[in-house]
Amino acid sequence: MLRKVFFWLHKWLGLITGLVVLVVSVTGCINVFSDELKTYFYHDRYYSEALPGARILEFTELRENAQKALGQGLKISRSEIYPQKGRTWVFRASKTNKGAIGHWNYYQYYYRVYVDPYSGKVVHVEDTKNEFFQLVLNLHMNLLLGDPVGTMITGISVSCFFILLLTGLVLWFPRKWTKKGFRRGLVFKRGTGWKRLNYDLHNISGLYVLIPALLITITGLVFAYTWADDSVQYLANGAKVVKKRIIPKSSPSESYPPATTNAVVKALLLKHADADVFSIRFREKDTDPLDVQVRLARNRTHLFEWYYYDRNTGKLLMHYNDRTVGGGEQFRSMNYDLHTGAFAGIPTKILAFLISLVCAAMPITGFLMWYNKPAKKSN
Repeated sequence: MLRKVFFWLHKWLGLITGLVVLVVSVTGCINVFSDELKTYFYHDRYYSEALPGARILEFTELRENAQKALGQGLKISRSEIYPQKGRTWVFRASKTNKGAIGHWNYYQYYYRVYVDPYSGKVVHVEDTKNEFFQLVLNLHMNLLLGDPVGTMITGISVSCFFILLLTGLVLWFPRKWTKKGFRRGLVFKRGTGWKRLNYDLHNISGLYVLIPALLITITGLVFAYTWADDSVQYLANGAKVVKKRIIPKSSPSESYPPATTNAVVKALLLKHADADVFSIRFREKDTDPLDVQVRLARNRTHLFEWYYYDRNTGKLLMHYNDRTVGGGEQFRSMNYDLHTGAFAGIPTKILAFLISLVCAAMPITGFLMWYNKPAKKSN
């Protein structure tokens, strides 16, 4: 009786959420390698020619050039600067309407400006709201429906997929626990028809990717829901509530003074010359500090140094890194890399790609099993 309940739940949750799971999984496959694909297809905007002896211009001068390319109506709020030679620096300007429905209503504007740090030339102005990989990312997160509706749909569907993985494990176990029964659930049978092959693809492949698929699902829920984020951190903290890190306040100023900002950037470029990228955020409140995250390794966000400076004086207000965080905060810093497979570089990215591919196949093989089920005999 219990097995029938699990089967009923597995079948109907799969049929109801299958299309969303398919879209999220396929876009997940692309997102795994989005950084590599961007630098390949957009090589001209990501790389510049660094002539021998060339000197990097002042950060605020480059930011001003980017601002001029956008116009005064679009405010730069973030930048990515690369210590290694031959890379352009990126300046972002974005504004969102959190309550809007639909991708193009959610983003009031979103631009990236690519600037050569040696010449100060604006290489490219990207309308990121309509850029292919950004569309794929938002399709993955909220089906291009915006945050209120789209994230709710994907979040519920991913929650159902978590249940599908667990009920699928229960249904995988043979009715009779014999060696032959277990072998049937572990090995693809050759020389059978397409229906049996489809069944094996659904049943056996699902078992082999179960644990990493659960990890990808849980880390996805952490992005979608505050309760999932808090729950995972609570467990990682040893079932204890730990106060979240409080960001210090800067002495007030309506802007980020150029001399201080340039001095901070120069000092960090010397200190972390081998880092992958610096992410600098310019926040809205006049007491928000100058916020610089240093990503130490290529495409891995969990290896970092984070600095907060007084925006007026350049005084260091707070510093922490991946070696000084622990428990829930450490797990949260690893969440993106665990979700995308970037945790250990290319090998785990390939693994995440294959798992996402199998997850994308699950709704298809499941639907074919349901659609081609034998018709009930009439009395």
